[in-house]
Amino acid sequence: MMQGNRLVSGSRVAIVGGGIAGAGLAASLLFNGRARGLTLDVRVYSGGTSERTAPPVVLTPECRSRLAALGCRIPTEWRSHELRGVEVIAEGRREVLATAAGGLWVVDGWPHGEGGLAQVRDVLATAASAQGARFVERHVERVERQAPAPDAPASVRGAGPLVVRAQGSGERYHAVALAAGAGPLMGDAFFKGFRPAPTVAAVQARLRHASPRLELAPLARLWIAPLPTVDGLFLLPAAGSVYALAFGPAVTPADLCQALMMAARDGLVEEGFELAALETTRLPYGPGRTLVAPGQVVVGPAAFGHPLQVGLSETLASCSRAAVALLDGGMEAAVLERRYVREGLGELMEDAAAGARAVTWLRRAGKRAPEAFVAARGRRTSGAVFGGGVLGMSTPTPMALLGAARWAGLREMFGSWLRTTMEPVPTVVPELEPDLYYVVDDDPDAREALTALLESTGAKVVAFADELALFCAVARRPPTAILLDVVLHWVDGLRLAEGLKQHPLTRNTRVVVMSGLNRPHVRQRALDAGAEAFLPKPVDPERLLRILTGRVPDAPVAEAAAPSSESVHDVGSDRYAS
Repeated sequence: MMQGNRLVSGSRVAIVGGGIAGAGLAASLLFNGRARGLTLDVRVYSGGTSERTAPPVVLTPECRSRLAALGCRIPTEWRSHELRGVEVIAEGRREVLATAAGGLWVVDGWPHGEGGLAQVRDVLATAASAQGARFVERHVERVERQAPAPDAPASVRGAGPLVVRAQGSGERYHAVALAAGAGPLMGDAFFKGFRPAPTVAAVQARLRHASPRLELAPLARLWIAPLPTVDGLFLLPAAGSVYALAFGPAVTPADLCQALMMAARDGLVEEGFELAALETTRLPYGPGRTLVAPGQVVVGPAAFGHPLQVGLSETLASCSRAAVALLDGGMEAAVLERRYVREGLGELMEDAAAGARAVTWLRRAGKRAPEAFVAARGRRTSGAVFGGGVLGMSTPTPMALLGAARWAGLREMFGSWLRTTMEPVPTVVPELEPDLYYVVDDDPDAREALTALLESTGAKVVAFADELALFCAVARRPPTAILLDVVLHWVDGLRLAEGLKQHPLTRNTRVVVMSGLNRPHVRQRALDAGAEAFLPKPVDPERLLRILTGRVPDAPVAEAAAPSSESVHDVGSDRYAS
């Protein structure tokens, strides 16, 4: 089934990954093969984990053109929500980058249907299936290069030199493509020396409004460096929710929650939202180094990309160029490297490198970062004939943004030497509300008992079953104290306590940590995080009230919280204990 180094009619091609890149490559291979009079056997291994947050997707004009060229029918309802621009924010400075009317479409059906990414994938998969692609719900473990035995049947000898191992089965192919996204990849299990795109940690979430009415702003937002551990926060209005994405080398779910608390404070998201989904993910952060082997290519975010890349144009472009390269001479590594990487992806990979470096300089630029985007829109750069701009717009290009961000970063660094270093403080910090207590515990009995105990003193108490709701409330009504369980659903309670005590909005709020894990190392971690006290469960009510109010009620409160024979450890007893 081979003619020299080229695929011919009957050649078998496997694609590992059934997302946008996998379905796009299948459609492109079959479309280009048919244009050359070839009939290919294309199978897509689409097994694997799916993202719970069901991200939306932004379709640029180029995205829509590429989808149409692959035979995708774009539903008319996809243009029901259009973005008028992207607002860039940094240290109180804001700049709006306007887009042309009809330029950016936000596609999304969540929570009543699929997220936009899944919707576009389904349209692409339908187009690929109509041309003959077959989707297999199996997870691939490795790809082996294994020549058939000389005495093997003719059907085996002609099936190809590459064996795809998937859940105990093995099938032979002439070519294999990896389209598994930017998450955990196969490494050398794909081919020896495979070096994919570097990645950066990210956390994504869905914000759903408590009321049935949600006013969707026509602006997406990018907040540069809202926290030391967060390089950027995207807020993308979707059909009935807001999609949030925070990225940075060490970003955690607690960091995203902290950033959303600040966004609620500054009016970037509506009051009364709830976080309906949250999970960690990975984003591409530059170009890969070794992306081809004889008969094997890598496409999509596994090959290149950067966090400011909004839309699917670059992913779809890599699919079309990989298809052409495989058809032209994909069985020879040198030909594949030249046709696919150097000639096909050269400009896109340069853009990926520039976009990743621009993120670093935007953080250094501080309050000048929004101005850098505006300045970059007016700059002309050579190259990038096929590459797009950042944030889903045609301009600025990643190269132009890198130059403007570097200049803004240098100016900010020089300026910082001439002024006193001061920690940025929010323009408006709500005052602590006296006698208001927040209780965060996933145990309903514990929440009810602690609420009854505190209300018996005349205090106002708000109890939360989910710690994420705490961030929504504390941004508007900082309490006198927060009673925080260690074991929570989304975020480690000790990490949450540390974040609360470090942030200007909540650093003066008293935090008391509670846990059934009465271990010295847990207690010490709580105190190191800034907690005023560590209380083992079940909580001793008299000790708790003494810590919070400095007094104990005359009447017994045995029904409010079960007393403990173990001592309560507060700051005075723990910090100086031997």
